Amino acid sequence: LTVLGPSPFAAAPAHGHPSRSVDVRALAVDTDGDGIDDATDGCPGVASTNPTGCPTVSRSARLRYLAGENLLQTQVRSPETACSARSRVKLWRVLPRGDVRIQVETASFSGRKRFTVPRGSSYYVTVSSSYAPGVAECVEATSPTVLVPRLS
Repeated sequence: LTVLGPSPFAAAPAHGHPSRSVDVRALAVDTDGDGIDDATDGCPGVASTNPTGCPTVSRSARLRYLAGENLLQTQVRSPETACSARSRVKLWRVLPRGDVRIQVETASFSGRKRFTVPRGSSYYVTVSSSYAPGVAECVEATSPTVLVPRLS
């Protein structure tokens, strides 16, 4: 506690005796010791140097061609479910003059999403960094490139 001086809520003097009053304000509480006040710390129980107060959590993106179904399927994985479930996934087509984003979709709660794409091209997915409130800061991820074969 910090004593700062007279309180605006001090009681009036009683029986002609001057009263002494002090303003007692609680210091900012920082439960996890990361230097971020619990009132603004996104994750008050876990220490982190990130501005949100939440830890950085890794994630990965995988893309594979499902030949029998003629689809691409992506899988976003993370040790923290909030960083993989319902992720915004961008599908890119590789072109000689620069890659083109062709779809932006939301993955399922299991982190999966399927895409129908033209054959004979290469593709990859990206997942932008994001913040899962009260849980983590999720890093970005990029899958390896996958070739969807032409019809024989």
